[in-house]
Amino acid sequence: MIAVIPAVRAIYEIQGAGHRSPYNGTEVTTTGVVTAVAFNGYYVQDPIGDADDATSDGIFVFKTGSKPSVGDAVELTDFVSEFVPGGSSTGNLSATQLSFPDITILSSGNPLPAPVVVGSSGRIPPNVLVISPGEEPVDLQDDGQAATNPFNPDVDGIDFYESLEGMLVTVEDPVAVSGVRTFSPFSSEVFTLTNDGANIAPPDARTARGGINLQPDPENRGDQNPERVQIQFDGTLYPGSVPVITVGDRLSDVTGVVGYSFGNFEVNATEIVTVTPSGLAREVTGLTGTGNRLTVASYNVLNLSALSSDDNQRASLGEQITANLRAPDIVALQEIQDNNGTSGDPNETDATLTLQSLVDAIVAAGGPEYVAFDVPPPVPGVSGGAPGSNIRNAYLYNPDRVELESFVSLTPSVLTAAGVSNPDAFMGSRSPLSATFVFKDREITIINNHLTSRFGSNPIFGAFQPFFQAGEDERGAQTEALNEYVNFLLAADQHARIAVVGDMNTFEFHNDLTLGLPGIPPVLENLLAAMPDDNRYTFNFEGNSQVLDHIFITKSLMASAQFDIVHANVDFPRVDNTVASDHEPIVADLLIHGRKAK
Repeated sequence: MIAVIPAVRAIYEIQGAGHRSPYNGTEVTTTGVVTAVAFNGYYVQDPIGDADDATSDGIFVFKTGSKPSVGDAVELTDFVSEFVPGGSSTGNLSATQLSFPDITILSSGNPLPAPVVVGSSGRIPPNVLVISPGEEPVDLQDDGQAATNPFNPDVDGIDFYESLEGMLVTVEDPVAVSGVRTFSPFSSEVFTLTNDGANIAPPDARTARGGINLQPDPENRGDQNPERVQIQFDGTLYPGSVPVITVGDRLSDVTGVVGYSFGNFEVNATEIVTVTPSGLAREVTGLTGTGNRLTVASYNVLNLSALSSDDNQRASLGEQITANLRAPDIVALQEIQDNNGTSGDPNETDATLTLQSLVDAIVAAGGPEYVAFDVPPPVPGVSGGAPGSNIRNAYLYNPDRVELESFVSLTPSVLTAAGVSNPDAFMGSRSPLSATFVFKDREITIINNHLTSRFGSNPIFGAFQPFFQAGEDERGAQTEALNEYVNFLLAADQHARIAVVGDMNTFEFHNDLTLGLPGIPPVLENLLAAMPDDNRYTFNFEGNSQVLDHIFITKSLMASAQFDIVHANVDFPRVDNTVASDHEPIVADLLIHGRKAK
């Protein structure tokens, strides 16, 4: 038998101008210099390259155990493979790699290739398109579709970063548009813009606090800000401790190797990064209940339980509700877990201790002694959220300011009685909790919501384009049910004071938040328009500032209504268990006047 000699291919030939290697499944021999060594492999780059921006000169080699050293020139023989992190069902792109190759170390101590500059002095990331609309739909996990898909790294963000896969780069003069977040010793991340944000589109996309807004489009198919560059701090690649980074902080130039994981391209930093703080402070709202003005807040409290492991988070929440929110009269809470959280009996749904421990934390911080309620508890295992935690909506109210008149969970039977056309809209999610309070002898009804999660969406920089957005149909059905229920209440009393609040899990510009019905004008107004500044975001997802939490009110409450998003969480580092939440709390200041309660 004649032995088959592997073809000799340069790394840039193996990578090719596309998302999958033209040599996928083929045995090849290649050479290069080791540029970085991680816990699960190492990066190798052709020291000269082909001077073609469309073809990467670098590649990742998967290898556990002993590895070559940085600066080693190596010869590698292996079958080219395309590895999808997490498996194909994640929707992730694949990374071209070699796995456990035969290796010969040719020499050591070689200089590393000059890093490609990402920024104004080198290659500027596209700032509008992730992928050109004419290229969709496409499955970039498929060899055939990837081979015929136009590859435009100067135009499409997904192609730009692919063309740098495995290469040594330097991100020029970055500014943070997220706080640093730590997941494990191998994974801390922060999202940045090159050149202090000089290359963004549109030019006014930045928030006043230093982030970058997700760009509006009715179906969220607009500008996803592909100019965001993720910096990754891997404990086996980064030579120091993870820097503390807040939105708006300036970073020194970041040098590292480009990888792909969890649906994003990332620059794995290999040299020390220094940080110049922006001095960003946590906000304190200027709104407070006085006289005949009532303050109503909504706050997703990030899977709070009664467990001691949540003590630090609970203390932070107590301080924020007391000081940053200035003790609102009513606080609508989302993501309240049962007493034992994700541990213990999953059929235990009572949350009395969770709520009382939060009340106690507020008192300890100098706030009022709120009354809390959440009944009825959800059916075990069907309300979404962390497994076994049985999250639900709940309320705090200050009995010195308001009285609780009545409450009802908007279960299918309640919605059926109200004539809602789809009473099962909230099945498998969290039932809204409607409560009527009396303030200065006047009633106000608040409907507290946590709509279907966006969890399960495909990555923005994923293989399946256009990316799939999970829960769209469910949230559309839920907002329609809320419309019908509010109209039911207004049919009984056209002057009813009603607020629909909570974590709606969708954007202010999205058409499923048009709280109206076919042929019926909207009866609710989004208070976001009453916010006096442009820091309109309650969440930060992968460096995109966005609004997921909302307060809608009826016209009877619109007179001189005020609204504030209190920026106390999402701009700041999330590296330990002291973080209060991954959402910002929101507050409305409402003038309660007119007809008194009967």
